[in-house]
Amino acid sequence: MLHQTEHSEAKRLASLALIIFDCDGVLVDSEVLSIDALHRLILAEGGKLTKDEVIAQFQGRSMKSAKEELFASQGVALTQVALDAMNVALFARFYQALQPIQGVADFIKSLTLPFCVASSSHPERINVSLDATQLQAHFAGKVFSSTMVKNGKPAPDLFLLAAHTMGCSADSALVIEDSPAGIQAARQAGMLCIGLTAGAHAKHPNHTQKLIDAGANWVVDSYEDVAKIIKAVR
Repeated sequence: MLHQTEHSEAKRLASLALIIFDCDGVLVDSEVLSIDALHRLILAEGGKLTKDEVIAQFQGRSMKSAKEELFASQGVALTQVALDAMNVALFARFYQALQPIQGVADFIKSLTLPFCVASSSHPERINVSLDATQLQAHFAGKVFSSTMVKNGKPAPDLFLLAAHTMGCSADSALVIEDSPAGIQAARQAGMLCIGLTAGAHAKHPNHTQKLIDAGANWVVDSYEDVAKIIKAVR
């Protein structure tokens, strides 16, 4: 467990009123499947990015921002028809192979605080992800997508919307994220943030360092450690 939190931030955590989960890589172990699908589509449409470059540039960001950047940097236009076809295949893989992040279901069941999910994915993909992993019932009426705001992560808009809708101030919310863009969004929103490296895509030490550099208050590799952080100050 890597710890960066100062005493003042620990005091804020003691008054925690809301936990905001990202979805991909935090609730469901989807990033390896998703990045593979996006990389294949980019190559099919004439892009020249490696899989590592796709991860570095687009992990944790909305498809809208990815499309805009791809067009601006490489002239690659991802059409809605192509994206829809990618999603059909990806969702089928989700129902066949997608797993929840280890320990997340028990962690959710242990919570006595309000919680929600705020994801860069569009609502259909979030719903499929939660349904395929039997997590959907926990988040009924508590799902926020980047399609609901003007600016996706790393802008703070989505997390601020989630906190406002849930009736919570930003300084009493805690975000659990797996991507540098998500960490940056949380910090810009004025929220504490745990960087989680429990997903299959996040095991490389470089990923941990990226979360630290993005400003995570803690970086941990399991929900057991997430629970320890919360328990220690409550």
